[in-house]
Amino acid sequence: MGKSKSLLYVFGLLLLVGCTVDLPSYVISERKMEKILYDYHLAQGMAESQGGDVEANRYLYVQKVFEKYHVTEAQFDTSMVWYSGHASHLQKMYEHIEARLERESNAAGLNIPEEDKFARFTAEGDTANIWSGKQMFFLHGNREQNLYTVVIPADSTFQRGDYFMFRCSNRFVVKDSEREGFVILQVKYDNDSTVSNTMMITSDYDVTVNIPSSKALLRHDIRSVSCTFYYAFDEGKEDAFRMWAISKPVLLRYHSKTIATDTLSVVPDSLSDDSLPAVRHRNNGEERLSPEEFRSNQRVDKKINVVQKKRVVLPAQPQRVRRR
Repeated sequence: MGKSKSLLYVFGLLLLVGCTVDLPSYVISERKMEKILYDYHLAQGMAESQGGDVEANRYLYVQKVFEKYHVTEAQFDTSMVWYSGHASHLQKMYEHIEARLERESNAAGLNIPEEDKFARFTAEGDTANIWSGKQMFFLHGNREQNLYTVVIPADSTFQRGDYFMFRCSNRFVVKDSEREGFVILQVKYDNDSTVSNTMMITSDYDVTVNIPSSKALLRHDIRSVSCTFYYAFDEGKEDAFRMWAISKPVLLRYHSKTIATDTLSVVPDSLSDDSLPAVRHRNNGEERLSPEEFRSNQRVDKKINVVQKKRVVLPAQPQRVRRR
């Protein structure tokens, strides 16, 4: 019996060692990198709150973070490239970072973020959290990893006239390039009509995207709800490291009878059908769309500055997650 326990112990130890990925000598340790990233995102927020030349402020604040931890910008960039290729390490760090940010906010007397409250809803009831995708994911500014879509087919709990609201937290790690992520919420109906709403994200702030009840479609059943995350690809700076971390996603479905009339009046219901841009298909299978064409059909927050001189590239086969 004792021999069997010893064998099980040795087997478990070997399994643990086999699943462990050793950090290369040139990569900043996980504990230190987590601290650097925490201060990095605080520096981003401070830079944006100063006004003036935001990009210049970002650079200066981030350089102070590197000085604090005695690392070079090159060491940070190289380490981020490695961690980006090992998502489990990166996710664990960001889970700790988000938890620490929440603790600091609570200690400062700030309210609990709304998405944390909404996440407590189940998939049932008049107000339900129907999100079925990942709880945290990372997109990059390249052709292979810049698009993620979650499609949620309607079931018996959906009703005509349902209202939808998506919320999430955003964190950007960007070097020498633009922050330009898009969140696209879309509802499809049984008559093939589509209602969508899009927001462009350029900073580390929480985002809310709404689709209210469509008066023109009250007699039609909902077929599906989808949420697409797209990180615009910058062909002019292919070597620049860019990462967009999305966390705490919540997709709420409200039955129309649970929403007060004055609440609906705050949210515009004039979203046009089929508002997502048509994608041009090329012979090599790659889907491309110019920035002007992409943005012209989107409902974008007017407070955000739009960069006009970039080509947007869409991958041919977006990753999809379906609820079982």
